[in-house]
Amino acid sequence: MKKSDIILGISILAVSIILFSLRFFFQEEGASVVVEIGGEPFGTYSLDKEQEVDIEEGNRLLIEDHSARMSFADCPDHLCVRQGRIRADGEMIICLPNRVTVRISDKSASGDGDQPDVIAN
Repeated sequence: MKKSDIILGISILAVSIILFSLRFFFQEEGASVVVEIGGEPFGTYSLDKEQEVDIEEGNRLLIEDHSARMSFADCPDHLCVRQGRIRADGEMIICLPNRVTVRISDKSASGDGDQPDVIAN
């Protein structure tokens, strides 16, 4: 190995650590969970209220400790269940066989997020 290869490797490692640290320490916590089935809205739920949400017959979403996780899925691989908890704005759980998408949003579940910010003519 040449000296330049070692410097390049250390530089890439340092940049990776810095980017990971920025993402980890500056993530915003979400306010609600948005559930969609096949791209169509199913419901929006507050992360402040602990609850279990049955998503049709195939999935069950558990909201607790200001986070959400898929607690049950009838799909064959159960990848969505093994993904674990999500709590930061933009994080997602996707159950591909059931076409279910669970996304954390920074908008509240009160319905304010459904209104446009600007009205265009």
